[in-house]
Amino acid sequence: MKLNLISLETVKAELGLSVTTNDDAISAMIPKVSADVRRILNTNYDKEHYAYFDTETATISLGNYANNLSTSWPMGQVLESVNLPDDTYITGGDVDTGVYTLSATPTDEGDYVYPTVNISQWSAISKMIWYRISKLATNDINDKAVASESFGKISKTYSASEVNKRWNYPQALIDDLGSPFVKVG
Repeated sequence: MKLNLISLETVKAELGLSVTTNDDAISAMIPKVSADVRRILNTNYDKEHYAYFDTETATISLGNYANNLSTSWPMGQVLESVNLPDDTYITGGDVDTGVYTLSATPTDEGDYVYPTVNISQWSAISKMIWYRISKLATNDINDKAVASESFGKISKTYSASEVNKRWNYPQALIDDLGSPFVKVG
C-alpha cells in the first residue's frame, strides 16, 4: 500500500499544468495532502481485497473469491497494487461476474488490490495540493489569513471564514471530497 493517493502526472493534468516549474513543490506536497485526505475522510484505504489481474485483457476479477462475492466497485474506483500502474481505475465491469475493466494494463499477475479514492475526487485533491503550495509562497504574515489560487486565467481568493479551521483547507474543497466514512466499532 502506498501513501500517495494521486500521482504527479494526474495532479498536473487536473490543474492544466504542462510545464515542470512546480513539479518539485507538487511532488513534496502529494504525500502530505494524501495523509490529510485520509484523516478528513476517516479512512486509511488499507482494506485488502483478493483479486486476479489479467495482463492480457486489462481486467481484474473478484468473483472467484468467496470472501469478495458481495464486493462491487463503482466506475472510477482507483485501485492500488504493486502490479498496477499509478492511478489505475475501473472503467467498466460486470458486478454479477466480478470482472472489471481497468484503465491500464497490470504489469504482472497479482492476487490483491487496495481500493482508494474515486477519480471524481482527483480534482479536489489536486486543488488541495495547489492550495498548500500557494500558502507556502506567502511571505507576509498578514497574507496568511487570505489564501488564493490560480488555475490558468481563473483566480480564487479564500477568506479566513471560508477555510475550515480543523483541517486548514477551504471548506469547498473538503466538500468536494465527499462525506467522511463512519467507522463503527
